[in-house]
Amino acid sequence: MQYNYYFDICAICIIVTIAVTSLSRRSVPAYRQRAYGLLISAVFIAAVAERLETILQMHPVAAWWYPYAEMAAGSVYFLFHLFSATTYFYYILAVLDIYINFRDLKSFAICGLGITTGALLVLINFFYPILFYYSEDGIYHRGKFIWVCYLLAFYYVLGGVFLMLRYNNLMRLKTRVVIASYVVFVFIGIALQYFYPTLLIENFCNTISATLVYITLQNPSEMVDDNLNMLNRKAFLEGLELKIRRKSRHAIIFVTIDNIRALSSEIGYNQSHMVIKMIAKYLKSIGYKAMKLQSYAYRYDENTFAITVQANSEEKARHLLAVIAQRLDEPWNSGGMAIRIEGHCFLMRYPEDYMSYSELMSKLDLICDDIADRKEIIVDIDSNEYKELKKARDFDAMARNALEGKTASIRYQPMLSKVYRINYCADVICFLTDENGNEIDARQYITDYKVTQALMDTDEFVYRRACRALAFWNAGDKKGKYRAIVGLSQGEISKNDFVRRMKKILREEKAEASWINLKLTETTLTTMNKVAEHNLRIMGDLNSNIIVDKFGSGYGDLDRILSLPVSQVNLDVKVLRMARESEKMRLVAEGMVNLFHDVSIFVGASGIENEDDKLMAEEIGCDYLIGDYMGAPMKDSSYVKFIDAYFEEG
Repeated sequence: MQYNYYFDICAICIIVTIAVTSLSRRSVPAYRQRAYGLLISAVFIAAVAERLETILQMHPVAAWWYPYAEMAAGSVYFLFHLFSATTYFYYILAVLDIYINFRDLKSFAICGLGITTGALLVLINFFYPILFYYSEDGIYHRGKFIWVCYLLAFYYVLGGVFLMLRYNNLMRLKTRVVIASYVVFVFIGIALQYFYPTLLIENFCNTISATLVYITLQNPSEMVDDNLNMLNRKAFLEGLELKIRRKSRHAIIFVTIDNIRALSSEIGYNQSHMVIKMIAKYLKSIGYKAMKLQSYAYRYDENTFAITVQANSEEKARHLLAVIAQRLDEPWNSGGMAIRIEGHCFLMRYPEDYMSYSELMSKLDLICDDIADRKEIIVDIDSNEYKELKKARDFDAMARNALEGKTASIRYQPMLSKVYRINYCADVICFLTDENGNEIDARQYITDYKVTQALMDTDEFVYRRACRALAFWNAGDKKGKYRAIVGLSQGEISKNDFVRRMKKILREEKAEASWINLKLTETTLTTMNKVAEHNLRIMGDLNSNIIVDKFGSGYGDLDRILSLPVSQVNLDVKVLRMARESEKMRLVAEGMVNLFHDVSIFVGASGIENEDDKLMAEEIGCDYLIGDYMGAPMKDSSYVKFIDAYFEEG
C-alpha cells in the first residue's frame, strides 16, 4: 500500500517550529500554558508515531521484532491521537480557569474516564485485535470496535464545544473563533482519513488547529513579573474575573512582606531582592510540596503576593495558610545571613468575603493599610475591627457619591442644658444618601485616624450649610442667639489654607465666625500636627471656640486643651456608664468635671441614649446634654421651633 505521508512530515515540521518558538519565549507558570503544552505534545507524538508506523508498513521486514514494532507504533499513535482530543478539552477548561481534581470521582468520570478507557482498549488491542491489526505483509486493517475510539474523541471535542457555548461571554472573540475552527479542522481530518485511508491528513489538521490555538496565548511578558519569574497582577486579575463571572467558589491566600524597604536600607537592595526571590520561589511550590495541592502564585504589588488554591475545600486552604505563616516566622538564609522578614498572611474567600474583583481590591487595600502594625502573622479579616474599617471605607465612597449627586442633607441636634442654663446651640450632623435612597447618619462612620478627600469635602459642606442657616436665623445680628457646632477631621484642619477657606465661606454666606464652634475628637486634638494647632489658634482669634468631643475615649492631652481656645469638653458616654457601675469611677468623673470647671471650661455629656445616662450626667455636674434621647437630629425649621419652645415656653 502506498501512503501519502507528506502531510505527516509537514505536521512534524510545523510542531517543531512552534516548539522552538515557544522555547525562545519566557516560560509562563500558568494553567493555560501547561494545557497547551500537553496538546501540542500529544499531536507531535501522534504524528511521529504514525510516521514510524507508515515507514514500517511500506518497508516490511521478515524479522521477529517487526510485528511488535508495528503494533507498538500504531498503539502509540491511537493513544496519543485520542489524547490530543482530551488535551483540547483540558485547554478549554484552562481558558476558563476551571480546575479539575482527578482524585474526585465525578471530575475523573467527566475528564479522565474517556482517555483511561481508550488506553485500556489500546492495551487490550496489543494482545487481541479489537481496534486495529496488521496482516502478514504489514498492511493496516480496522477492527470492529474502532468506532469506540472515535466516539471517545468526539466526546472530548464536543465537550469542549459545550463549554465554549456555555461560557461564551467569558472568552475573547479571537479565542472563540480559534476554538471553533479547531473542531472544524479536526472533523475534516477525521472524515478525509476515514474515507481515504491512504491520505494521512488527520495529524496535519490537528497541527493546524493547535497552531491556531497558539496565537490565542498571551504574550508571556504581559503575564509574568520579570524580576521574580512569577505571574503578575494582570494575570491574577484575569483569572480572578473568570472565576467570579462563573460564580465559582474559591480561596486566595495573600502574603504581605511589610519591611521590604527597611530591608533594602539595612542589607542593601541586591541582598533584599535575593530574599524576595527566595520567598517567591517558596510560594510558587509550597502548595504541591505541603499538601499536593495545585496552586499558582502571583505578585500582586511590590510587597503583596497572592496564592490561588485550586481546591474546593476551605479546610485545605486554611491548612496551607498555617504552613505559610509558620515559614514566615522563620529566618531566610541568604548570603551567609539569617534574615527575618516582617510578614503577614490572610485568607480571602469567594463569595463570603467579596462579590467582585473591584470589591476584593478595595478590601485588600483596606487590610494592607493596617496590617503592618499587627503582631499576629495570620490576620483574621472577619474580626469586628476590620468590619469597622470597612464601614469607614464604605462611608467614604457613600460621602463622595452623595456630595457629587447633591443628595446629602443637614440636620440639627439640640445641645440642651439644665433648666437655668439657656443655650441656643445645635450640633450640626450630615446625613448621606446610600444607593437605595436611604438616609444614613454619618456620625458612627467618621474615624479619627483616616483622612480622605471625601471626608474633608464633607466637613466643608457641613460648615457652609451651618453658616447659611445661622445667617438666616440670626437675620444679620452679629450677636444673634443661635449657634452651631461643626465637627472637623484632622485632615481638614491640617491644610495650610484652612483658615483662608473658612473665611471665604463665612464671607460668602454672610456669617460670623463666633457663631460656629469647631468640634474635634479627643484623639484628633492629641495627634494633630503643628499646622493644625496654628490654624485653630487663628480661628480662636476670630472668636470661633473649640469643643473637645468624646473625652475619655482616647489619650487626652490636657496641655493642649488648656493652651487652645477650648470652651467645652464633652465626656464620652462610656465614662458615664462606667461611673454608673463603679463608685470609684464616679468619683473620677466628678473630678474631671470639677477640673474643667475650675479653669472655666464647660462640660457636656455626649451620646445620651436613655434616662440613666441623663441622670448620671446631671449627677456628676455636666452643664450640657447631647444625644438622641435629649432630642433627635431635626431639619432647620423644626429645630428653631423646638429650641425656642424649649427655652422660652419652658
